[in-house]
Amino acid sequence: MRQHLWQVDKVTIDLEDRDAAVSIVHKLSLSEVTVHFRLKPEQLDTQAIPLRRRIEILAGEIVLDLGSFLDSVSN
Repeated sequence: MRQHLWQVDKVTIDLEDRDAAVSIVHKLSLSEVTVHFRLKPEQLDTQAIPLRRRIEILAGEIVLDLGSFLDSVSN
């Protein structure tokens, strides 16, 4: 079974400005990455728990995209 090394620490959502911030912590190194982004108005049309989960997934995708980009640049 694959070990999960990253854990979502904190999710902040500003419903008025549609801003979201997700803090993700690496379990071994305790490094922290915070991702800030703005949501589309239609993304807020849901209940709180599914919205939080979708925001966590979006933040994870952003971090993976950034990691892929940095890997391609370093080669």
